[in-house]
Amino acid sequence: MARFTPLVFFIFSLGMSVVYCGSHLLQYHITRLTAPSPGLPELIKIGYVDGLRYARCTSETHRCEFLIPALETVYERMTLKEKCINYFEFSQFERLQLLTDIYNKTSGNDAFHIYQMKFGCVQHDDGTTGIYQEVAFDSKELITYDKHTGTFIPTSQEARIVAQLWNKNYAKVEKIYMENCCTPRLALFPPAIASDLEKKVPPKVKVSSSESDGEQKLHCRVYGFYPRDVEVKWIKNGRDEIHSEEAAQILPNPDGTYQIRVSVGVTPEEGATYSCHIDHSSLENPLVVPFESKNGIHLYIIIPVCAPLLLLLIILGICIYRKRMTQDPKGSYQSGSAS
Repeated sequence: MARFTPLVFFIFSLGMSVVYCGSHLLQYHITRLTAPSPGLPELIKIGYVDGLRYARCTSETHRCEFLIPALETVYERMTLKEKCINYFEFSQFERLQLLTDIYNKTSGNDAFHIYQMKFGCVQHDDGTTGIYQEVAFDSKELITYDKHTGTFIPTSQEARIVAQLWNKNYAKVEKIYMENCCTPRLALFPPAIASDLEKKVPPKVKVSSSESDGEQKLHCRVYGFYPRDVEVKWIKNGRDEIHSEEAAQILPNPDGTYQIRVSVGVTPEEGATYSCHIDHSSLENPLVVPFESKNGIHLYIIIPVCAPLLLLLIILGICIYRKRMTQDPKGSYQSGSAS
């Protein structure tokens, strides 16, 4: 039975990203598990306004926790119909059950599954609105929602049956919800948190190094910054950018700020310098943090040079020791014939 660690799950849940160049964006992330897993609730729902996390609901608390008091006040003034609670509680559970039944019949056993859904609505600069939706099952993209046709589109061959069932049972409900529940909130939520959206928190930076399989890696951890957009890169000798082979994820912190770690592999070179460059809207000028190695890169340069000398000293020491062992107690040499 497959299991997913909290870290793997968390990274993937942020990996399905949709970017709009609109004036306001309202997003929701829903995750359901078919069985309890260490460190993860069976249900997680998170709401974002223009990239700012404002609400979190889990099966452990059985309630929605607002992270921004101003939006909690707005939400409490909404009618029960506007809150669309029934849609969240029943429609998503039905979809999970449907997917679980289909995939368990295919695999022939009762496996552990993860259902993830990201959806939202956007208000563009010209006043028009749009909606989107993405669904993943067991960490694989499954279905997207086509706003023009109002239908679900499978992203893989195995998802065709699921898309047909969803178009039959949920397509109309989806359109009604997006237009009557999600879009109207764009007129209520952003004005209530205008000051929060305009705040800027400068990043903190920590650089470090590590060795893995004989390769030297430099790490630049940037954390505690807001808003989300940030550019982090490693520069060699003050001019050459080092491209990272690892995909860096911008992750949210519990306090509403963000963090990111950019790592690069380097080949030790004598006299080379390395620095992490950070560009963020809270900074007047890009921040440059140099990497200063104490026992890192320069150590690997010194060791190859000193190794031959160290070996010579060891051999010389052995010769002196053996020579002394052949001396008599008075210090005179003993020859084989005299013995």
